[in-house]
Amino acid sequence: MAGFHELPDSQLATLSDDQLIEYMRRARDAGRHDAMKPAIGVLVYGYWASLVNRARLKLPAADAEEVAGEAAASALAAAFDGKSIGEFRAWLHTILGRRIADYFEARKRRPQTTPLPSEHEGEEDVWGAEPAAEFEGEALFAHDCLTRAYEEIDAPRHRRVIDLYVLGPHAAAETARLIGAGMTEPNVHQIASRFQRRFKTLLEEGNTAIRR
Repeated sequence: MAGFHELPDSQLATLSDDQLIEYMRRARDAGRHDAMKPAIGVLVYGYWASLVNRARLKLPAADAEEVAGEAAASALAAAFDGKSIGEFRAWLHTILGRRIADYFEARKRRPQTTPLPSEHEGEEDVWGAEPAAEFEGEALFAHDCLTRAYEEIDAPRHRRVIDLYVLGPHAAAETARLIGAGMTEPNVHQIASRFQRRFKTLLEEGNTAIRR
């Protein structure tokens, strides 16, 4: 479709929320879904503080940022089809609500399973502690980092876990059931934890490069 011009990441970071929504609408109408992703990243990280604050209303403070981070990752990988910033906020907080529900489901089921060491190593540095409140530059790397972490996964079944659990709406137990063939809920948590740590590492490396 004529009339759509892809903007560099540096220019996207200067747009207002409404301008970003309009940019995504034009990209969608032009069939340029790839061009929508950086703009979604700008919006998602612009609402980082809101995600964390909402999570804190439902969760222990120590876990709120982790769950907010999972919601942010899901949003970065998802498709937004709305046409207003109000729809975007509702969409984003719906994703957060699913992650909060999954958090409580995991806690409810934990006594029935044997925790894996990889689920708990380095807990003070768990997924979701970053990104930083300042957006400038950091969110521009988020989608690329997510894609790189995903592409590094060789096993198709492991990618399926990421699709259903980390980037999708399913709880860990439901993910294990859908995949079958010996996949267990602890396996799902282990695969997701490894992916999330890799995403965080890539994001931090990119942010360090920005600050140099």
